Amino acid sequence: MIHSDFHVHTTFSTDGKSEMADMIESARGRQIHTICFTEHMDYDTKYPEGEGSFMVDTEAYMKRNHELRDIENPDGKLIGAGRDTGEAMYGPVEVLFGVELGLQPHVKDFYEKYVSSYPFDFVIGSSHALNRIDTAFSEFWESYSSEKEAVRAYFESELECARSFDVYDVYGHLDYPLRYAPSALKSGVFDFSYSEYGDILDEVLKTIIEKGKGIEINTAGYRKSLHRPNPDVSILERYRELGGEIITVGSDAHVTTDVAADFDLAEKVLRNAGFKGYYVFRNRKPSRIDFE
Repeated sequence: MIHSDFHVHTTFSTDGKSEMADMIESARGRQIHTICFTEHMDYDTKYPEGEGSFMVDTEAYMKRNHELRDIENPDGKLIGAGRDTGEAMYGPVEVLFGVELGLQPHVKDFYEKYVSSYPFDFVIGSSHALNRIDTAFSEFWESYSSEKEAVRAYFESELECARSFDVYDVYGHLDYPLRYAPSALKSGVFDFSYSEYGDILDEVLKTIIEKGKGIEINTAGYRKSLHRPNPDVSILERYRELGGEIITVGSDAHVTTDVAADFDLAEKVLRNAGFKGYYVFRNRKPSRIDFE
């Protein structure tokens, strides 16, 4: 069983629906030993009117995160002590302080200064937007002649970010836009083949591995029309074939009911792909937890 959720949003994120304390209670009830909050910081991205800015108030977020961390762990000795066993656990939950950066090539300097200014335990680097437009919105897809052209442009931008940035620990949901492709939203299916984009994706994965970074398996894809994780199983398998080892597991929950959602499916995928366990980060340092 997977006991750590390393991709969680609360009302400190523009699209979060649940309070941080309630997310912790949900984690406790689902036998999650460690929860890492990863609020959105998407600098210089344009959104449709009424969608918000997706830039977290980091000072307020950090204050609340640390308040709840201290409530769960008042003596400061709980972290890492007996947290990763398979025993039922309804006691304290280890609370970690993370962030999800929306990577774009032109915001590198901003993020380097930003990340160095806060004591994050964990940083996800995610490509949400291309040319400042988030791929979750129709405006992105309408600017290309086909969905496959749009996806290729996205992966090309992702490669540029993977090469340029060093501030992230893992790259988030590598095929993020497939959740929002018009065909996927309409039918629940996107005609994805690794071989069609393998020339780019191989370079993305090799770059991540060479830099000593990792990727995540994000279970929101099961809930976001794809009925599979992000990234696609073929990407996870190729990452492992190329020597990739560091992988975190995240629900991408924005409400309490999604904390640790479909982690049983994620574990099966990881085991089948050859992974022996998954990783957690504390103070930006990775530590592997072997499957039971």
